[in-house]
Amino acid sequence: MEPLVVDDANSLAIQRLLIRYLAEAPPYIVGHIAGATVIVEPSRHRTGLPDDAEARRYIITHCKEQWSIVVRSVWRNRQLLAPSATHTVIEQYDHLDSRCDEEAKYAVNKWLRSLGGI
Repeated sequence: MEPLVVDDANSLAIQRLLIRYLAEAPPYIVGHIAGATVIVEPSRHRTGLPDDAEARRYIITHCKEQWSIVVRSVWRNRQLLAPSATHTVIEQYDHLDSRCDEEAKYAVNKWLRSLGGI
């Protein structure tokens, strides 16, 4: 299945969100951004990454809007590792009220656009 435009838009917006709000966030922290809860966890170090790169996993949940996403990224020298489209990926969308998870993509997109400048 070919990616939708919303997939590309969300991918770019998530990269900007991580850079703007979560670049300095230490692992095992729980934070809040515009009504969503963000959990930052260390992630397994994937093969082929530089030794000084740091892999992170972000679980972003918006209970009021009933969605959740899981994002993985790799940081090096406080920047997303390039190419960021390869190393920063939305791994999972989940619509929390059991509707189609595809709907979560659009809810996440709406939330990301509401952040302004992202």
